[in-house]
Amino acid sequence: MAAICFDMYGTLCNTASVTRTLRRELDVADSLVDAVETTWRARQLRYSYQLALMEAYRPFWSVTRDALAFALDRYDLAPDAETRERILGSYERLEPFPGAMDALEALSSTGHTVAVLSNGNPEMLSTLAANAGLSEALDALVSADAAGTYKPAPAVYETAAAELDEPIGDCWLVSGNAWDVAGAGSAGMETVWVNRANDPFERIGTEPTATVEALSDVPEAVAAAHS
Repeated sequence: MAAICFDMYGTLCNTASVTRTLRRELDVADSLVDAVETTWRARQLRYSYQLALMEAYRPFWSVTRDALAFALDRYDLAPDAETRERILGSYERLEPFPGAMDALEALSSTGHTVAVLSNGNPEMLSTLAANAGLSEALDALVSADAAGTYKPAPAVYETAAAELDEPIGDCWLVSGNAWDVAGAGSAGMETVWVNRANDPFERIGTEPTATVEALSDVPEAVAAAHS
């Protein structure tokens, strides 16, 4: 059976759930909360790409902290240190998407190794998996930290295959992020794109093995590819 790796942020867990924390802690207009949240997430990803290209790896918690600082500065917000820490901590308490646990359990029950493959550093992933109630359904948490760079660098996907002791062609990545799917496919993995927004696929990278609308559709897509 194959090793099925799930991206964590934006795939198993919904990063939009930080919005409630921002609203509570900043006490500003909803439109400004949305702008801060969007900027925070965009800059988090941008910094990871920059660090990978610069070969200047730093743990994802540090990247997330710096991205938050940028977002607050952009909108001229200056919460105190304790408030910033509470906001930052929202990344340890993201809500799982509907069907997350069911998909993990269904794949595990058919003999697959089920893992997370994420840019998050190990401490972030273990805390979030526990808080989201997903830990018991996972065989492994694989962090980009082990590769010393970030997705979509091939080294991250190759490291996952090595840690799971599987040929990379026998590993799958399930992700809601098209750029992640494109990277994993280019590195040699089979892929499932969870395309919740009915977006077009990326113009760069390898197209997904399968495309689904929700996590609940993933087990069937993997089974169909194996039939």
